[in-house]
Amino acid sequence: MALSKQKKKAPKSDVDDALHEICITEWDTEFRVLFQSDDMGEHVAVAFEGSVPNNSKELIRTPFMGWRVVRLEVPEGYLGVFHPLVDK
Repeated sequence: MALSKQKKKAPKSDVDDALHEICITEWDTEFRVLFQSDDMGEHVAVAFEGSVPNNSKELIRTPFMGWRVVRLEVPEGYLGVFHPLVDK
């Protein structure tokens, strides 16, 4: 069994809440918490518009509550178009 399959991951809702709390209290930038998968399996991606905050690696370490973390830097306006807060 792969090493990543042996680790216990926290529920997505708990991870989402914890990451939102960190991002809202620490940084004044647009962000989204996204659950995605790639060749290494499921992970949580934290997408930041403009630039990734300098201290994000200290506050959001991987693994985070059992999840692999990917930090994404996306252009200004990207999150509002492709990941809007309110579905229309």
